[in-house]
Amino acid sequence: MGLVGLLAREGPKTGYELTKAFDRSVNFVWHAVHGQIYPELARLLEAGFIRQTGSGPRGAKRYEATEEGIAELRRWITEVEPNYGTRNESLLRAFFVYLVDPVEAAEFFLREAEAYRQRLAVLERFAEEEPKTPSERASALTVDAGIHVLKARIEWAERSAAEVSGW
Repeated sequence: MGLVGLLAREGPKTGYELTKAFDRSVNFVWHAVHGQIYPELARLLEAGFIRQTGSGPRGAKRYEATEEGIAELRRWITEVEPNYGTRNESLLRAFFVYLVDPVEAAEFFLREAEAYRQRLAVLERFAEEEPKTPSERASALTVDAGIHVLKARIEWAERSAAEVSGW
């Protein structure tokens, strides 16, 4: 439903433009690789949630959200229970970190902390912008959540590095 939401928010886009829009916005809360977007566009088109509005250079197709797609997005937001399952490769690695040397384990956690710091810096730059529209205010809510989560992950990774150093 993220693609329907992006089309509703930003207007008609090609698959390539959607990939770029996804990378600079939704990617911070929902990761998708380039190869996932085109099959999802085909599925959404077949379901009637988006429609093709034209073609561009090199056969690029331009899509827009339909009223049915926006209605389904609204229903999904308000009625469908979110999947609270977690797939986090870093935490999976942490679960098995006892299998590596304590020095390597500590280095792993310190790399994690640094990666979280880099993502935090990006979100903090976003947070400096004053949201004006409802769409921008909704984005600011996710940026705020991301900042809090990343700060907690940095703290966790640093504590974990110290913990495994003593093994």
